[in-house]
Amino acid sequence: MSGSFATQPLERTDLRRPLRDVMTGAGYAQMLLRLGYGPNGPGTPRRPVSDVLDIQP
Repeated sequence: MSGSFATQPLERTDLRRPLRDVMTGAGYAQMLLRLGYGPNGPGTPRRPVSDVLDIQP
């Protein structure tokens, strides 16, 4: 599962208007959120836990 944010389409008035509340026409869309499954991408590099966390007894 992955997600991405999109705000650029909302800069166009003709695309922003249909995203308002259907019944009242009120509200303002701030962001579009895209969720879904996509192709597997490369893994992100990670530092060892010992580099970022000190556990003391």
